[in-house]
Amino acid sequence: MLAVILAPFYLVLNYYLYRRSLSWLTVCIHMIHPEKIRFCYRILYWITGFSLLIAFVLPQSRIQRIFKILSNYWIGIFFCALFLAAAGDLIGLFIPRKDQSILAAAGVMILAAVMIFTVYGSIHARQIDTMDYAVTVDKACAGRKELKVALAADLHLGYNSGLSQVKKMVKQINRGKPDLVCIAGDIFDNEFRAVKDPEKIEKELRKIQSTYGTYACWGNHDIGEKILGGFTFGTKKAPDNDRQMEEFLSRSGIRLLDDKTILIGGSFYLAGRKDPSKAGKMGEQRRNAEDLLKDCDLTKPVIVMDHEPKELKQLSEAGADLDLSGHTHDGQIFPGNLVTGMMWENSCGYKKIGNMNSVVTSGAGVWGPPLRVGTKSEVCQITVRFSGK
Repeated sequence: MLAVILAPFYLVLNYYLYRRSLSWLTVCIHMIHPEKIRFCYRILYWITGFSLLIAFVLPQSRIQRIFKILSNYWIGIFFCALFLAAAGDLIGLFIPRKDQSILAAAGVMILAAVMIFTVYGSIHARQIDTMDYAVTVDKACAGRKELKVALAADLHLGYNSGLSQVKKMVKQINRGKPDLVCIAGDIFDNEFRAVKDPEKIEKELRKIQSTYGTYACWGNHDIGEKILGGFTFGTKKAPDNDRQMEEFLSRSGIRLLDDKTILIGGSFYLAGRKDPSKAGKMGEQRRNAEDLLKDCDLTKPVIVMDHEPKELKQLSEAGADLDLSGHTHDGQIFPGNLVTGMMWENSCGYKKIGNMNSVVTSGAGVWGPPLRVGTKSEVCQITVRFSGK
């Protein structure tokens, strides 16, 4: 419904950007068959502008995949170009235009800025850094002074992310020689069919090395739904994709914790929460923090995976010592990180909530536009030190 409401605004903004870009193009090409070039530009622009809808309605095929990737890039390019065009028009109100050279220069500068934004953002998004954290838990962990935990999330396997990104993530995880690996949701990007070479990805994920194994919880995108411009269109019944996703994790050597808590090595607890958005769409109830941890011996350390960094205070009061989350992408593209910083109690990085440590990763992949500007893809290496006796 929201997508339908926003569609007229998208069309109006596209028309504005089209008209502005066409005027720049006209000034720059007035000497070389302008009508032919303008005709080609009109066709190219509107095919690209409607690539979201084209990708949505096409049946699964190589052409559909091309349009899906194109539409993802277009989302980022569109908003960047729209912002720069509007800024240029605003500045133009205060600059007298004696000739068209100023308009041509503005068009060239905006085009160059959009190209730099796209190329840099695309390359930067595919680099995975490591963020190191050290936290202290005032409890004893039998047989251990510390625990090394690797946290990854938001890989979004599908049109934007595949085998290459998984290889980089696995390399960064293994480099830290972790005792425990936690993947905090959004492993998939809604459409399991969009995952290219799933068998090769499964083989790569089985290369993750740790003392206690690899565990995961679901995120809001780990459900089979078609996407149009970031808006999902699901069905009332549970889609088959969920089963395929579960089987993928199992074959990859990843244990799913879906509102479950387990005791590992007799030393510490690990819990994985249901994602509230996914649970609502599936007609399921998510256990509250107190119920999730009610059977835990709270003299032992308790680690929780929760895709969205919600209910941090409730988890702290229920006895959790470390909460691991993702979801926010740290805004992914500046100034998105400023927006997420206002939306979440801990939008990215580390924060102490009562007696609980909260770590939120910006994610190992991307959602929507396959671009990162002002943020980074990462794997978190967390050293948990135990000070209790």
